[in-house]
Amino acid sequence: PPPVQGGNNVLDCCLRTRETHIPARIVRDYRLQLVQDGCDIPAAVFITTKGKRLCAPPQAPWVLRLQAKLKTSSARRV
Repeated sequence: PPPVQGGNNVLDCCLRTRETHIPARIVRDYRLQLVQDGCDIPAAVFITTKGKRLCAPPQAPWVLRLQAKLKTSSARRV
């Protein structure tokens, strides 16, 4: 069976995204928000080193570059 999603997912949805570039040095992780998860819009959700969530447009070139950078740095940490 598929994994059960937490009941409070809706509270974690980004309601809008920001075009403002997020500096890579303040981001420690990210996840993708999908419409099929019960959210209104798709978004890239970046988690800052201070634990804040920043919502970005998932297809923006700078967002894709930041995700790639995070993937390679987390691969190195393992």
